[in-house]
Amino acid sequence: MKPLLSIFLLAVVLQLSAQEKYNNTYACTKGKIHFFSASPLEDIEATSNTAVCVLNTQTKKVYSKIQQTSFVFKDKLMQEHFNENYMESDKYPASVLDMAIVEAIDFAKDGVYDITLKGTLEMHGIKQDREIKGKLTIKNGAPVQATAVFDVKLVDHKIKIPKAVVMNIAEVIKTDVDFAFEKYEKK
Repeated sequence: MKPLLSIFLLAVVLQLSAQEKYNNTYACTKGKIHFFSASPLEDIEATSNTAVCVLNTQTKKVYSKIQQTSFVFKDKLMQEHFNENYMESDKYPASVLDMAIVEAIDFAKDGVYDITLKGTLEMHGIKQDREIKGKLTIKNGAPVQATAVFDVKLVDHKIKIPKAVVMNIAEVIKTDVDFAFEKYEKK
């Protein structure tokens, strides 16, 4: 009887740990990521509305992933060049943000908080330590929205620009994100 009781107690403890883990988790499955490249010859911009982001309020961990091919450009040729020549989306299909909120945030208190995310941004197969400033909105005791604006230097991720088009693409790309969170419900 003792082994059966031990297995049952272990199962209960594991279930409670899983519930506690998910009780503090919020997710966004249709996050917006937009980037803009201003250069002397042309401006390039694209948007994706399919980024995924998870926020755990207990650990303050933030994890986000975006498929490179989900970015939509006004010009289909630009989109093709982005995926084939610059991002090499077949070889590096996604970019990943793996960070944590630095500040002590009372997630039960409503308001708009200035936050700093510290961790890594992996793009084009290269991980870079980053610190990103943003805003987190908490409403009804839960995180509901996160926004940030930051720059990405192409050289930091070994994204090469051919000399023939160096005047068409900026070396630093302005990026903005907007994630709307909902309570994560494990299915």
